[in-house]
Amino acid sequence: MRKSMQIAAVLLVLLCALPVWAATPTGEVYGNVQMEWDRGEKKVVHAATLTGFRLALEDELGSIGKVHASVKGSLEWKTQEATLGLDQLWLRGYAGDFDYQVGKQLISWGTADGFNPTNYFTRVSSSALLSGDLGGEAVWAGRLEYYAPSWSATGVVIPVFTPQKVDSLMAKMLQESGPFGAMILQAIESTKKPNGLQGAELALRAETQLAGFDVQASYFRGYEPLPGLELVFGPSGMTVEGTYRRQQFFGLAMAGTIGSAGVWAEAAYGGPEKFAESSNPYEMRVPLSINRKSLQAVIGGDYTVDIGRGLLVQAQYIFRGQGSLLEPYVPPKETMEPGEFTPAHYFYTRLAYDFNPDNSADLVVLYGTKEKGGIIRPSYTHRFDGGFQLELSVLYPFGEKDGDFDVFTPQAALAVKYQF
Repeated sequence: MRKSMQIAAVLLVLLCALPVWAATPTGEVYGNVQMEWDRGEKKVVHAATLTGFRLALEDELGSIGKVHASVKGSLEWKTQEATLGLDQLWLRGYAGDFDYQVGKQLISWGTADGFNPTNYFTRVSSSALLSGDLGGEAVWAGRLEYYAPSWSATGVVIPVFTPQKVDSLMAKMLQESGPFGAMILQAIESTKKPNGLQGAELALRAETQLAGFDVQASYFRGYEPLPGLELVFGPSGMTVEGTYRRQQFFGLAMAGTIGSAGVWAEAAYGGPEKFAESSNPYEMRVPLSINRKSLQAVIGGDYTVDIGRGLLVQAQYIFRGQGSLLEPYVPPKETMEPGEFTPAHYFYTRLAYDFNPDNSADLVVLYGTKEKGGIIRPSYTHRFDGGFQLELSVLYPFGEKDGDFDVFTPQAALAVKYQF
């Protein structure tokens, strides 16, 4: 019933907006087919067929500002999993030295490419991490920006807490992680989410120029995107219980150029509140989530090599003090204190080359030293006249068996997109 009401609300917003706005709708229609190489049976199998769309209307309202509304939907044909919902709905305006934006919107902070420790709002799925679609999901928020001659300040209030979605890839990883996988998934679904003003989140940012570099300092107070989980042993047996804990982060980011190279760096320190001590002497609680503050950091740069039309070379080092990029929960280990995660280190490399305005190639490699493995993703894109685009890509995991990246099977995908 709730799903039907959501779909009806989305369609109502779109139908009401069409006759009012003179703006021409824009958007995209896309589809892709994925084939996997089954290493066990040594054969190629059909993994997924996905189709979807995004439709947007945007218009200027004179002195009031700009209004935007968009909807999106998708259908995965193999599993028959369908989605339809409101994408964004916001009003943007200005008054003197202030800019404001209210509604469901994308908020992107930080300076790094894709991996942003100071982008506290992004909900990036495991699937998006590997496909390179790191824009995240829109959130209901109010944003106010103040511009001074040499600096600016931004405040964001998120009145409605939105947890991270567990996509099919993350669910697969959790299920295959060990005997607690199914219990963890059940605990995530059943954990009560913060409601009303209790779930409000706040972020502040100040930005200025220093020695030719863009420098940002930020603060965030909100909730964990996924609930903190504990393994509970009691008289009635073993269970997994979850709690959305408050968390705080202090961040610093900078970006600029050194010669012909672009460089950036980000760091954020903080984390969730510790789990409450149990008052029941007959139960024992073992954290499966991080239970301390930690550091996240990224440093990287890009440079265009003078080869043909120019070869873009990008490299990043990623430090995750709270553990893996892919694994949000860790089972207890004898060599590790409960709630203590081993820091993880990653190296991200991207090469991009345009043969001409219509044809380009891209190569992405992500390697984790803790996992002793990673993924490599080459792709080729051809752009047709009239807004059509075709992309052929291959995803291949490499490294040690039974590591985090070993959950991915080699796959090839053909994607078609039409933008209007």
